[in-house]
Amino acid sequence: MIAPYGSPMFRRRDATETRQARLDESEEFLQVICAGFNLDRRTARRFFYDDPYFEVNQRWGLWLRHWSEWKLVSVLTAVPLTIRIGSRAVPCYGISGVTTLPEYRRRGLASALLRAVVDALQAEGAPLAILQAFDHKFYRKHGWETVGYLPQIRLAPAQLPRYDAPPLRRAYPDDYEAVIRLYDACGARYTGSLVRDERRWQYLFWNIPNLWLADGQDGIEGYLFYDFVDSGWTLRVREMVWRTEQARRAIIGTLAVNEEAVKTIEFNLPLEAWQQLGISGWQSPPSDPHTPIYTIQVLPQLMARPVSCRALLETLLAEMPAPDGFQPFTLAVRNGNSGDGETLSLTAQGGALLVGDAQPDLFTLALTPQTLALLAFGTFSVSELHARRMLHAPDAVLHALEMLFPERRPALTPIDYF
Repeated sequence: MIAPYGSPMFRRRDATETRQARLDESEEFLQVICAGFNLDRRTARRFFYDDPYFEVNQRWGLWLRHWSEWKLVSVLTAVPLTIRIGSRAVPCYGISGVTTLPEYRRRGLASALLRAVVDALQAEGAPLAILQAFDHKFYRKHGWETVGYLPQIRLAPAQLPRYDAPPLRRAYPDDYEAVIRLYDACGARYTGSLVRDERRWQYLFWNIPNLWLADGQDGIEGYLFYDFVDSGWTLRVREMVWRTEQARRAIIGTLAVNEEAVKTIEFNLPLEAWQQLGISGWQSPPSDPHTPIYTIQVLPQLMARPVSCRALLETLLAEMPAPDGFQPFTLAVRNGNSGDGETLSLTAQGGALLVGDAQPDLFTLALTPQTLALLAFGTFSVSELHARRMLHAPDAVLHALEMLFPERRPALTPIDYF
């Protein structure tokens, strides 16, 4: 997976080199991460080397020629993941840890590194890249788009009901297989959630030590993953899953008794999942009817960028029946900044859709990578994208797109952060 030093992925432009870091350059790579994010190096070293993805991560860096030596000044990590879009599992890379040494910022070095990595992933045939952005405007100009929005609900512990239910217990390694089985049976799977293979579960158990279980007569009936933010004053629910009402009450009751330890309980999950929790937040009648019981804020979150458009569409549309009255068309995806992109066709063969080479005699639908990302994830309906003037096509093509790319409301919940 990691290209050898000196491979075609190796780049040299002016006085910079962009390539994957060698194993013997790990300490130099870690040093840039710590300086860029102001981290304690001793603490960061353990998380860096013990990460279950360490051996498969692509660690990319940009070296700047400093007199007669090369100095690593900008880094990022590409994590191999699989994300759900509807019923399809789409291979992708999660881009994380993007940073530049403070004294070398505002020179376009992170942008150059990002472009080189996207080019390399495209050569590899990766369908998609995703990230959790610190600056959506910065990534949008490089072809990413915000495809996921996540409601955040914050309540005081006293606003949660104190159910009379058996207390939760801490999970131990012997419980992990049962937790996985419970998730497979009862865990919700949204567009935007990550597929959990063995390595992904290993990462969760390693990265989120606060895992508590609700026991029942037939074994584990529910579990709660959580961590702390805001200097420890906010307990953030990473994931809660239950298969019995008793387990649901036990989990909520456990959160309710934290009023002396934390000020706020934070939930980040789709609104339909919030409704399933059955929590009103009602404590006592407010004196002012205009005073909210609690508030919900919707935050922009997951960003995505098609890398190989052909691979992405083949993954999403393979073996899908062609809509009634389907008219083939050519799809041209062009980056507005650089003008580069891909052109391919969507046709039908034997009643099934086929992604193939461009056919110039067909109607051409021109898209930006950002619009294709919104289409693929179903962030907005086709009619909404058309109303926003992000899609311009005949009614027949728009109808076909509505069938192929339904609205899905994608969300990357905290349990899937990488």
